[in-house]
Amino acid sequence: MYPIYIQNSWSTLAQGLPQANLSGRKAFVVTDKNVADLYLADLKTMFPDTPHYTLPAGEAEKNLANTADILASFQQAGLDRSSVIVALGGGVVSDIAGFAASIYMRGIPYISLPTTLLAMADSAIGGKTGIDFAGTKNLVGGFHNPSLVYANLATLKTLNPTQYISGLAEVIKYGIILDSDLFDYLYTNREQIAAQNPAMLEKIIRDSIRLKSEIVGIDEKEAGLRQILNYGHTFGHAIESLCDFSLPHGHCVALGMVCAANFSKNLGGMTMFHVEHICRLLEFFGLPTKLPTDYSFTAFDIYDMMLKDKKARDGALTLIISHKIGTVEIVEAVKKQDVIEAIKSML
Repeated sequence: MYPIYIQNSWSTLAQGLPQANLSGRKAFVVTDKNVADLYLADLKTMFPDTPHYTLPAGEAEKNLANTADILASFQQAGLDRSSVIVALGGGVVSDIAGFAASIYMRGIPYISLPTTLLAMADSAIGGKTGIDFAGTKNLVGGFHNPSLVYANLATLKTLNPTQYISGLAEVIKYGIILDSDLFDYLYTNREQIAAQNPAMLEKIIRDSIRLKSEIVGIDEKEAGLRQILNYGHTFGHAIESLCDFSLPHGHCVALGMVCAANFSKNLGGMTMFHVEHICRLLEFFGLPTKLPTDYSFTAFDIYDMMLKDKKARDGALTLIISHKIGTVEIVEAVKKQDVIEAIKSML
């Protein structure tokens, strides 16, 4: 496993950044407009001559056209296989920068500097890279592990509340499927976590990274066990695609987890107590448990979009469920009506 550093004592991004992977190498930074305004100058105090590419902010920018522009910038900068890409930003930046690095010259190294809770706890870990294509979330991509991940928790102070709680959805996911103690910790300390208590933030990020790393270490390329990390995501990605990425990823995952919990309940698995317990925690943090009224698509619309998910096989869905908090199961070839009923639980 590549090294993962978590820093919770420096006030600026660049302080404490391990430089072994950058020393003496031509580097190129990929970031977005919001992050660049906050942290690019700080990073360039350490690496003043490093070229960069700045994306507009937002999921809609994770597309083929921007990937082509990034690749052209790599070529214009004279990057070769000894160069290194620095992905500075949240999940969108780490996904597209990692993907561009994976296909440039058939793969060059990159390091990830996640600046959001969602990226630190989930998307920057595990080597999944990719872009959205033809209205479908993450349809094009590949596996390309970073050489290093460096998370400086000082960057979380600049997140707006929506960005922050979006990341909490992924942390809650790990508690539901793998670690009931983490779920209980989130529930017991929910007020302080909502207030971004630094020590508690570090703990839940470290726990999330540990849990994901254990799964990825067993199944790096999602041949089997790693599928469990998609809990709530098959539902959530369909919602995200249908709303044209206007609803934040974590909010869509939260809605997907509500569907997954109810799917298990309807099959005689998860009890209503556990379903309500999950919903209460999501709602406390401001994550939705019902689809906002701004969106009018139906359960059938969501189901049809789910069939376009890359995890669907021969027109049948595989879903990840939990019969009680801290457990997980992969269910294949699920029945359409059971899925429709689960989706209706959040409409």
